[in-house]
Amino acid sequence: MLLSAQRLSKSYILGEETLCVVSGLSLFVARGEFVAIMGTSGSGKSTLMHLFGGLTQPDSGSYSLNGRNMLTLNDTEQSWVRANWIGFVFQTFNLLPELNVVGNVSLPFLYKKLDNKTRDKKVSNAIERVGLAHRKKHRPSELSGGEMQRVAIARALVIEPLLILADEPTGNLDARNSDEILRIFHELNSAGSTIIMVTHDPQVAAVAQKKFQMSGGILNAE
Repeated sequence: MLLSAQRLSKSYILGEETLCVVSGLSLFVARGEFVAIMGTSGSGKSTLMHLFGGLTQPDSGSYSLNGRNMLTLNDTEQSWVRANWIGFVFQTFNLLPELNVVGNVSLPFLYKKLDNKTRDKKVSNAIERVGLAHRKKHRPSELSGGEMQRVAIARALVIEPLLILADEPTGNLDARNSDEILRIFHELNSAGSTIIMVTHDPQVAAVAQKKFQMSGGILNAE
């Protein structure tokens, strides 16, 4: 089992009120699986992705990735896991406007040192996998929304992660570009990538092998 989460809970204090966004949630994901988690805004699905990505810590429960207890790691160890094991894809792309495609896809290597030749080959391969070899020197302002999301996917792929976490990856795209992004995810999964994707759209979730519905911080199988 690549990912094992048991009875995870996470709450936030808002003034005098405590808001429980993840409540006793358990999920197990095997290597090579494609899992979709559906839910409306405020259902807790983005917080769950932050928990899986080591970006925030749960209040209770257990979570292991690749056999490693994620809740016992210090900040340096958490950073290493994110740099080596997890590829993130966000709804808002999070590209640096001053860098071209190659520069943006190379960003993970600020935290994962490689010799220049190996790094350049991995960056080139990742860009080719998402069909943007002809756009390597373009900056985000010169790309369409779909192309920017493909750059974000290449950036996630370049470290050859154990797990890809995609948070509403088609949320800012039209139908044609959404279909293209989902085609890329399907191809990645067919090639062995493990993917967890959150979305509010059942049509987007349909590409996944396993589907869950999240509501009120609780996860239910479809």
